[in-house]
Amino acid sequence: MDPLPKIPSPPTHHWREFRIRVLPMLVFLLIGFLVVHLWTDTAPYTNLVGEVEKHQANLISPQTGRLEDLTVDRFDTVTQGQILARVVMTTPETLQASLAAIRADLQVMRARMEQDSERNLQNFVQFRVDLLARRVELAVAEARLRRAESEFQRVRSLHEQQIASSTEYDLALTERDALKIEVTQLAGLVGEMEAALPEIRPAGMEGVVSPILAAIEAQEKQLESLEKPVVLRAPMDGMVSKIYRYVGEYVTDGEPILAITAVKAERIIGYIRQPLSIEPKVGMEVRIRTRGRERQEAVSQIVKVSSEMEWVANPLRVRGLDPSQERGLPFLLHLPTGLNVRPGELVDLTILNQPN
Repeated sequence: MDPLPKIPSPPTHHWREFRIRVLPMLVFLLIGFLVVHLWTDTAPYTNLVGEVEKHQANLISPQTGRLEDLTVDRFDTVTQGQILARVVMTTPETLQASLAAIRADLQVMRARMEQDSERNLQNFVQFRVDLLARRVELAVAEARLRRAESEFQRVRSLHEQQIASSTEYDLALTERDALKIEVTQLAGLVGEMEAALPEIRPAGMEGVVSPILAAIEAQEKQLESLEKPVVLRAPMDGMVSKIYRYVGEYVTDGEPILAITAVKAERIIGYIRQPLSIEPKVGMEVRIRTRGRERQEAVSQIVKVSSEMEWVANPLRVRGLDPSQERGLPFLLHLPTGLNVRPGELVDLTILNQPN
């Protein structure tokens, strides 16, 4: 008997068999290839990470006082030696207290003067004391004027933004103008008294007058040092990254006012977390890979290795949780030329080989 002819299968049947038997295997292999590729290309080596070194310097007030002027804002670029702030070490209250102390000291000195001192000598000393008092009053008025000027600038800015009323603006303007007149009058009086001082200086009795005049001059120099603001300059080129204190706030000696960060980095600090999978040594080649959308790669060498562990933040923390910290062994790399990174940026590191 002849065999029966083979019944042809429709194309839909072949497609159904392909989808059931072959397609799942192809999809599985493709997904596995993609996972391996993405892991080797983008996943960082969890025990090895680097941070572009951030060179930072703080602008510190050498003495206690009031921040009178701040010429920069956050993210402004500055150059070394540029004037950034001024700190006034005195307030009107401090000047008044200084005047009281000076008067007390001079009263003691006058009491010790010889009983037979001539009246013109006493008048001359009293004139010097009065001149010093007028100078202190002038310094107090100038300090109040600086404060009123700052307040007027603040109120004017709020008035232009329609936050402060016209009455507040007029009051601030009136107070500032009144203090300007007071300062002008006191400055004229001090000038006249200083011009008249040589004319009333007594002749003779130098042995009595010299110690008293020396004491008065020392007090005047101390007052001048209190009146002059401390000028703070940028210690380095860079960018203002943080501002800790603003105009009008009081600062203590050694307290930072702002932080300056270098715009360009020169080194990378690498960390090997525990457990140490490899012992880093000077001369080892390290591949550096950035984490930006357009990845950059470069090769550098280890130039220094620390002898102790340090705390290092874990960049692979779980979203929503606080950043965990663990210990790692730091080592130093030079930043390769042409690698475009920012200070503080995290990079992935891979040790390639060991030196012979």
